[in-house]
Amino acid sequence: MYEMRVGTAATGTGLVWHVVGQDRSSALCGQPLREVGDETDRHCLSCMSAFQELMQQPGRSLTQT
Repeated sequence: MYEMRVGTAATGTGLVWHVVGQDRSSALCGQPLREVGDETDRHCLSCMSAFQELMQQPGRSLTQT
């Protein structure tokens, strides 16, 4: 299953929600993730695009990592 965590935006201008990569140490876009419980209502467009591509692969489901 994929999860989301807060991290710095790729532009370096604030925090956004990232999709966690399979290595669990970075986001799908490559940004490092934060361990603190920061809040934001913004999402990383690069992560969202990468996640969309993953989900469009044949035979892929939300529970696969």
